[in-house]
Amino acid sequence: MSEALVLPLTTIGVIIVLALCFSLFIRKLGQNEVIGFIIAGFLLGPFFLKFLSPTDPLILGFGELGLFILLFYLGVELSLKDFLKSGAAVFGLAAVDMTLTCGIGALILLLLGNSFLFAVIVGIMLFSTSTAIVAKFIINHNLLDNVSAKISLSILILQDFLGVLLLVIITTLSASANQSPLALILAAIVFAVSAFYGVYKISKLVEDWLNSNGFGHTEMTLFALGVGLIVATLASLLGLSTAIGAYFAGFALSEIKAAHQIKKDVGFLRDFFLVFFFVGFGTTLFYDTALGAVTFPSPIDLILLVGLALLLSLCAIIAHSLSLRVFGSLFGLSAEDSSLSSILLTPLGEFVVIIATVSIAAKVLPVEEAKILSPLAFLLIIITLLLFQPMHSFRALHQKILSFVPTLPEPKKKSEIVPHNDYTIEQAKKAALNIFVVLCFAWIAVLLYLDLPKFGIPILYSREITGVVLFIFFASWPAGSAIRAMKHIIEHALKHERKILRKFEFQGKQ
Repeated sequence: MSEALVLPLTTIGVIIVLALCFSLFIRKLGQNEVIGFIIAGFLLGPFFLKFLSPTDPLILGFGELGLFILLFYLGVELSLKDFLKSGAAVFGLAAVDMTLTCGIGALILLLLGNSFLFAVIVGIMLFSTSTAIVAKFIINHNLLDNVSAKISLSILILQDFLGVLLLVIITTLSASANQSPLALILAAIVFAVSAFYGVYKISKLVEDWLNSNGFGHTEMTLFALGVGLIVATLASLLGLSTAIGAYFAGFALSEIKAAHQIKKDVGFLRDFFLVFFFVGFGTTLFYDTALGAVTFPSPIDLILLVGLALLLSLCAIIAHSLSLRVFGSLFGLSAEDSSLSSILLTPLGEFVVIIATVSIAAKVLPVEEAKILSPLAFLLIIITLLLFQPMHSFRALHQKILSFVPTLPEPKKKSEIVPHNDYTIEQAKKAALNIFVVLCFAWIAVLLYLDLPKFGIPILYSREITGVVLFIFFASWPAGSAIRAMKHIIEHALKHERKILRKFEFQGKQ
């Protein structure tokens, strides 16, 4: 261990080479490379070679950077247009699937005597399908134009988005133990809205300035990473999770012109640091953080753990199948589409590891439950990946079994009612949204006033003036948009009123 600390470059090299070897071997077997990274960490960790420890500064620092880069990348990858393009129908179907999957998993664990928080965390894991695995599978099998494949990808986009929000709540619990869950959720929403709007507006200005002055994409990518790190740190200082700052900073940057190039530039950083993130996770398998030592379970306990992972995996598969079969007809899914969509939601992936890692780091679980969370997460990934390919190969049998499950009747088509005043409604929505953003910035300004001394940066004159200046700077954009929207509503109403008056005058003359 001392040599690893003296020669960090050697340690980094050993980690990368061994992780790469195992990932290539796993990929040759047709499985996800993440499994290879985790196995490398397990072998290098305290259980076998004792070359690494979960508490090593290198593992902790690079692992945290890996988590930041991954969430930042996910945010850039999911644009607001893609999110809205999924539609209310798919959102409803995703919500049903997530609720049923998480609910069944949590219920099983509660019946087995586990704590409520542990049950919820594992329940969230069960719907954390690997978007990367599914997307690659769809491309390799030429399913991009398939209706069920498109629906599955839309559901995955929504699951990634909502999964991050749930992850934020979990990771913030330890830092906000005195806050009620409602206050915590409200604070997270306010910060997310403020971060998205503020980063988007500033990034647009910086992008235009860089382009007009002849600078390339490198400067914009560096700016994007810097803003992401600042917003993540700001979230931490305000008692929230760095995850929400990283994700929504990336989410805002996905709306600018340079989003594709930023994602491309950050891609290598993501792959590099994620190696250390998953290797670090591998070192935590069967590691008792309270004792600081490996506590390998007895053969009976190990069999029970594998059995629990298998039971939860099968329940997740059943929940996906039932939710898409029973409720799919409401959203226009045929029996065949429901079957294929539910199969594509089977393989769990990297997000399961993220949830397990941050939950352990947050120290919100009892020691005994925290000890089994890492191996349980690893087993869930392994089992669902092994079941995924056979399920797709025998999808005809899967569809036949689902044919015995009753579905809800398709809704009767109603005649479309065209709103009398689309323009006014649109402007009213715009005004309300921007007013809400202004209120969010006001809340953040108050929090900054309370927490500015923690930043350790020069403060102009006083905290009051700094808070007011920051509020005016960021809130001026949404406030102006809200005023213009209300002005358009008034002008439209006056114009409509003048038309009515002219109509009455014309009728009076006749």
